[in-house]
Amino acid sequence: MKACRIIHVAANIIAFGSLTVSLVFFLLSYSGLPERIGVHFSAVDGQLDVFSYKVFGFYPFVMGFALLLIFSLLSLAVRKIKKLGLRITENGEQKFRCAAVLMLDLMKLIWAAFFSYWAYCVVRQTSMGDGTLLDAFRIFFLLVLLSIPIMLSEIKERNKPEMQETAESEMPEDDAEAAKAPLAFTITHIAAHALSFGMLGGFLIYFLLSYDGLPERIGVHFGSDGSFDVFSYKEFGYYPFVAGFGLLILFSLLTLAAKKIKRVGMNVSKKGDMAIRRIIMEVLDSLKLIWSLFFSMWAYCVINQVGMNTTFTAILTTAFLALLPITAVIIIITARKYRKK
Repeated sequence: MKACRIIHVAANIIAFGSLTVSLVFFLLSYSGLPERIGVHFSAVDGQLDVFSYKVFGFYPFVMGFALLLIFSLLSLAVRKIKKLGLRITENGEQKFRCAAVLMLDLMKLIWAAFFSYWAYCVVRQTSMGDGTLLDAFRIFFLLVLLSIPIMLSEIKERNKPEMQETAESEMPEDDAEAAKAPLAFTITHIAAHALSFGMLGGFLIYFLLSYDGLPERIGVHFGSDGSFDVFSYKEFGYYPFVAGFGLLILFSLLTLAAKKIKRVGMNVSKKGDMAIRRIIMEVLDSLKLIWSLFFSMWAYCVINQVGMNTTFTAILTTAFLALLPITAVIIIITARKYRKK
């Protein structure tokens, strides 16, 4: 649908463009800011409630661009996944994909506007208002969030085929190949998923049980030497869980995309295609475990108000940095092995 593509491109330009303009504004103002500035706002009244070194003024851009990239990856998955698994007509599936992509674009615009305004307030060192703006943002965000399943359900209901029977012989070849995945791969995949979510979930329970015993203001962030460099209300002790579970969910969505996307984009046989998919999924499982370990340690240090072990973080950082080039080499070798004649 041409209109859908035009709106999609325009929304992306506006979302990424507005946040980029705010970043340029921040960089131009950076030298004029004091060494310690307000970098976070209270969710209740919009007043500055966390003060730290001005380098933490980059926070809204890190969070903003990260969210935009997540929504972009989800949009790509919606567009590229071979079959959505819905019992609807081909035309209905196109409408469903288009609506899902546009709703994700709307989420991008909402968050881009929010973090752009956040950045503006950080540069000006002013509050985000008396809380009215934040309340309006929450209401609008919830309305959009609640309208998504309603709208997509309506599209699905209106595009039901008169008759749809799927024989086993018509099973997509990719699905048939995926069903033949080695047992060891399936077991390790499930184990990595359970360990990563289970570990962080266990520390969340530990944090909830320790919450009442924590002082009202605690250390919530660590500097390069592993010691606390940001202190705030203990509610911000939830940060490692929000960031940790957010990353785990992102990697899980990417794993789903790796399984469902029609082609991996390489000139390889079907067997090679599935081998590359499994490599990507194993790497994503490894990333889950790395980040789950990191944020679990972060949570432990916040609960016990102790510094983070720099040796531990250095090992995880090395593993993370080494994983990506090693994966690229393995994929190249696998692609050459299964290259189509």
